[in-house]
Amino acid sequence: MTSPSKNSSLRHSRVVIDLQAIRDNYAYLRSLAPESRVIAVIKADAYGHGAVQVARALPDADAFAVATSMEALELREAGIEQKILVLGGVVDAREMQDCIDAGLDPVIHQDWQLRLLADADRHRPIDIWLKFNSGMGRLGFEAEELEAALAFLLDLKGLGEIRLMTHLANADDREDGKSLEQIERVDTLGLQEYEWGVANSAGIVAWPGARRPWVRAGIALYGADPMLDHQTQQCLKPAMQFESQLLAVNRRRKGQGIGYGGRFVCPRDMRVGVVAAGYADGYPRHLQGGQVLVNGQHAPVIGRVSMDMITIDLEGIDAFAGDRVILWGRDPLAIDIAERSETIAYELFCHAGCHGTRVYRG
Repeated sequence: MTSPSKNSSLRHSRVVIDLQAIRDNYAYLRSLAPESRVIAVIKADAYGHGAVQVARALPDADAFAVATSMEALELREAGIEQKILVLGGVVDAREMQDCIDAGLDPVIHQDWQLRLLADADRHRPIDIWLKFNSGMGRLGFEAEELEAALAFLLDLKGLGEIRLMTHLANADDREDGKSLEQIERVDTLGLQEYEWGVANSAGIVAWPGARRPWVRAGIALYGADPMLDHQTQQCLKPAMQFESQLLAVNRRRKGQGIGYGGRFVCPRDMRVGVVAAGYADGYPRHLQGGQVLVNGQHAPVIGRVSMDMITIDLEGIDAFAGDRVILWGRDPLAIDIAERSETIAYELFCHAGCHGTRVYRG
C-alpha cells in the first residue's frame, strides 16, 4: 500500500512504514502501564507516518490524540470511531461545535474556551479534559484557577466525563527531579476522584508515578527512544525506514573538494557516491559525521547536505548507480542521525514523512 504526499511523485526518496512495528510498540508501552488506558498520539500526520493509516492499524487503541480539530475530523471522515483528544483545544466557536458534533474530546486550557463551550449547542454529551499547568509553562490553568474552571463545568448541562491532564517537561531525563515535582503538584491538588492523564512516552517509560488512568504514547509509538540515555531503544522497533537510491558513483582524486564550499577534501583517491536525497526530502542539512547504509554496509556522509543530493564515501563498498540507500531506519537509527544534526527524531520523521512516497507494510 502506498500513500503519496504532495511532492512524492517528483522525488526519488520514500519512507517505508512498518505498521506491525507500531502495533508492537503500542503493546510494549501498554505492558509498562497495565492499569492505564493508552492514548496513541497521531498528531502532525502521526509524526509523518500517516495518521489515518496508523489509526486503522491500531483498532484496539484505547484512544487517539491529535493537535487540532481539523486533524480529528479527518480521522472521523476516514471511519475512525475511537475517542479522539484534541490536545491543542479549540480556537473559536466553530471548532468547539465541531468537537460536539463529531464526538471529540477538546482539551480546555483557557477561560474563554469554557465560555465557548457554554454557548455551544450541546445536543449530545461531550467529554472534556481540563489542562493543569504543573510546570511545562505552555498551556493550562494554574492551581488557583483550576477549581473555578471545574466548578464552571460542573454547572453546565449536557457534558459527559470531565477528566484532567498535564504534561511533563523534563521526563526524558531520568536524573532530573522536575518530573517528580510535577507529579507532586498534581497530587497536591487533591483531585484524585477525576481520571488523570499525566505520562507522555518518557513518563510511561521512566516515571511510574505518572502512570495514571490515562497515558499518552507519542514518539515511542514510532520506535524512537524518548529517553536521553537511549536505554529503551532495544525495546522499541523503528517504524520508519527512509530510503532513496544512488544517482552516481564517481572517482575523485586526492585533494579534490566535494560539495558546496568544498569543505570536504578527499584525503586519498576515492569512490564517491551521490544519493538522490537532500534537505528538500527531509534529510537534515546540519548533519555532522553521519552514515547511511548501502548494500548492508555503512557509508560515511561527506561534504555538505544539498537540497537534492548527499555525497557519501563508497570506499570498500560494492555499489552502483540505482542501488538502494537507507538513510535511517533500524540502521542507522533516526535518533543517531538527529543527535548528529542537533535536532530530534520527531523533526526528522515529520519532514521525511511529508515529502516522500509512503509505503506501508504489516
